[in-house]
Amino acid sequence: MTDAKSLTTPRSALPFGGDFDQVFNRMMRGWPFGWPEMAPSSAPKALQVFDHVPKVEVKENGKAYTVTVELPGLDEKDVKVQVEDDVLTISGEKKVEQTDDKTHYTERSYGSFTRAFTLPADADRDGISAKFAKGVLELEIAKTANPPAQVKQVAIKAA
Repeated sequence: MTDAKSLTTPRSALPFGGDFDQVFNRMMRGWPFGWPEMAPSSAPKALQVFDHVPKVEVKENGKAYTVTVELPGLDEKDVKVQVEDDVLTISGEKKVEQTDDKTHYTERSYGSFTRAFTLPADADRDGISAKFAKGVLELEIAKTANPPAQVKQVAIKAA
């Protein structure tokens, strides 16, 4: 994505745009579905367990950031949201539905997931609310009027 803001602002200063977050999220986005089949076979695929990587959308307006996470098949009790230091973490687990039926093929994914984002400087860590409806988690992160200073000057004393 190339826009005027990203050309003039370091990526680490952009909301939710830390280099680590971007690299990690790009790497994990399609994994493991991008792995090639080791040995082609005409036999039906058995049920496999994959790490579930939910899709995320981040929006911003003048008052808040909105993070929307698609979590089909989960309930709010299956999801955990926490903030530690400057990192917002969304985690949970989509459990395999146990039946006596033999599964021949599936494109559904199961397993645990974790998505972590570095909060922008103007995010109010105490002003975060969450709603969960129809398999969609929506977090609203209020902006603070007085974000903490990003640069701290250290005084140098003569020895």
